[in-house]
Amino acid sequence: MAVAGAPRPRSRRRGRVGLPLVAALVLAAAVLIVQAWWAARGVSLPTGPGYTVDLTVAPYGQRIEETPGAVIELVMLGDSTVAGVGSPTAAESLPALVAQRVADRLGRAVHVVGYGVSGACTDVVRAEQVPLMLDTGVDVVVIVVGSNDVSHLTPVWNMRSRTQDLLEAARSQSGAPVVLGGIPQFRTVPRLQQPLRFVTGVYANALREPQRAAAASDLPVRYVDIAAEASPRFVGRPESMSADGYHPSPMGYGFWADALAPAVAAAASDSTAGVAS
Repeated sequence: MAVAGAPRPRSRRRGRVGLPLVAALVLAAAVLIVQAWWAARGVSLPTGPGYTVDLTVAPYGQRIEETPGAVIELVMLGDSTVAGVGSPTAAESLPALVAQRVADRLGRAVHVVGYGVSGACTDVVRAEQVPLMLDTGVDVVVIVVGSNDVSHLTPVWNMRSRTQDLLEAARSQSGAPVVLGGIPQFRTVPRLQQPLRFVTGVYANALREPQRAAAASDLPVRYVDIAAEASPRFVGRPESMSADGYHPSPMGYGFWADALAPAVAAAASDSTAGVAS
């Protein structure tokens, strides 16, 4: 029974909401401080122009003209990892490696176009890359983004809405199912010196959860946890990183492609059901 004039008990819900916000602010401040210290030492993150990926691959051992069914149309959006930074050639880039694995799985030729741009974060992909997808019969859209949201300190509290806006825009523009590759781990990135590597990894963990939650919406989105399914394979394998010490090498991108391909192949099968022959 409430007593008149007695102070109201504090809302537990408010406390639960406030604590993650405070934690996110502390993490962001820590990343900024360590980044400033790191920059003062004259170290910067590598970038690169990457490749304009536009190629068609056939299942291993086959020729394109001999493969059954219509060619699967695959579009990849994202950051420098989609642009192929760290790969010596476009044929060794992430879009090409994903396309090859999907072709091998489904026994069909795959045409892949990559619109990735070095430095792109979630909002940039939505604003600048999604409009590039014309109505040309896209079967699957693959988006790999988030690492630059970590380095650019995208706020944790609106990462979910930003990601959901991107996914909805990609779905609306293409009319195709979407596969979202999540933020990778940073613990195997030698370019990031300690303590920045640790702090960045913690912030990446904080952004990864709202990214995953956005993918779990009602849209036909498949989420691939690159941090869990691919990043552990880099441990003890320095050759999985490129010479810049920040981007994967073709081997590392192969690990990512191994993680992405099952979801992409499943989405392609759903999208092209009834038109494969």
